[in-house]
Amino acid sequence: MSFLRAAIDRMDALASAGLAKPPVTQPDLQRQLAKLDASIGEAEPVVELRPFLRSAAEKSAEALPRFKLNRVLRGAWCDPEFDTLGSSALDRALKDPRRSSDQAMINGYLTYFPIGRPIMEKLAGAASSAAQRHEWAWRERSRNWNLFAPSHGPAKVAQALLTRDHDEIFQLMRDVGLGANLAASGFGQATFARICTATAELAPDKAVSAQRSLLRLFDQEALAGQIELVVRALLEPWINEKPEPGHRKAISGFLLDQVGDPRLQRPRWERIVRSLAESIGEERALTVTQVFKRWLTEVAMREFFRAIAKTTDRPDQWGQREKFWMAYVDAGLVSDAWPALGVRARNQIEDLIRQSGERPEYGIISGGPASSSSIIMQIGDLRISEWSDNGSCRFWSDSDPKAPKLYAKAYDGVALRTTAGRSDFEFEAHVPASPGWEGKFAGIIHRRTSILHPSFGKGRGRNWNDRW
Repeated sequence: MSFLRAAIDRMDALASAGLAKPPVTQPDLQRQLAKLDASIGEAEPVVELRPFLRSAAEKSAEALPRFKLNRVLRGAWCDPEFDTLGSSALDRALKDPRRSSDQAMINGYLTYFPIGRPIMEKLAGAASSAAQRHEWAWRERSRNWNLFAPSHGPAKVAQALLTRDHDEIFQLMRDVGLGANLAASGFGQATFARICTATAELAPDKAVSAQRSLLRLFDQEALAGQIELVVRALLEPWINEKPEPGHRKAISGFLLDQVGDPRLQRPRWERIVRSLAESIGEERALTVTQVFKRWLTEVAMREFFRAIAKTTDRPDQWGQREKFWMAYVDAGLVSDAWPALGVRARNQIEDLIRQSGERPEYGIISGGPASSSSIIMQIGDLRISEWSDNGSCRFWSDSDPKAPKLYAKAYDGVALRTTAGRSDFEFEAHVPASPGWEGKFAGIIHRRTSILHPSFGKGRGRNWNDRW
């Protein structure tokens, strides 16, 4: 690329001295150069760039050959250390403009986009002037996208990308001159941040297409520092709505891969909450991140009951239990849910869950019947363990040290099946085919949490011999 530009510069010099330009080579080179001007190139590795820039600073920009001057114009913005050198290079390039230097200024501006640094205004102005000096793509891009207005360019490109179908976004990026990867340039990363913010503010019916595009645009290595913006963009539109299952699974899979399970990777999610709180406040940040935990809770409950229904010999009875507990889930009243699987039940249940496209997490029960499993729930301040095999259910206060821990990887089956405990513990057995058990359970939950069952309300009144 530098060789072609240098060759054209030499031919221009010969022509200005009265010597004819080669009739065939020059137009061909210009056509090749037009192609090279189509988008910004890949940034030079900073580890290789720094020694060159330090050496150039010792000689001054005025003394540099053109190809070295252009290298400075492309790369001086990688670090504030070189802003003085870059400013001198701009002065020389503006005093003695060349097409190769103009392209180098544009590359440097877009690649490093040093927003927030004093040099930004001068660099943006120089790049804007460079874009207008030639009949090339950058002139039209400057006019269409405000590329060289730092406070407007990324926002305008972001809005345009949001209106495109996710299959059209890469063509638009090439049209703008950013290449095929937003993460490859500072301007592209600023655009990505604007896309995230705009997507977070979309209504649910408008968010799906934008979120699909966002998932395609994300580059793990270059954009990992903006992951909190991605989290907000993917979750905030769903605070009061539910996405369709396929879209939810796509978002969930991405967040599990990039951030981790919030139930198991709490420090990572706490950092995201703190980061988001700086821009949207702590309360809103918590509300946004709780969306993902709510999805995982619902999946844990729904898939546990679905898997047991496929393995039990009494699906009719299990259906009653599923209907009772899922009513709490659908009303958003179950704040936590965690399957604990028997060692023999584990493989079969996990296979059934994976067939649905979900990614199950669970604990393993050792001791007791190897084929039985439990779902451990939190409703209000009540910890509940419902079993798959015998109609038994246990209720603890979540402050009870003997209450089963949520999200543990291993459980003692004997302790989990206990029928005795402190005064805040209650054990109940029910036969699903027998009428009245739903009212009794709803009554226990209401008396201890003041939470109404969506269908059974306060449930059955207390008997004289009821502990609670």
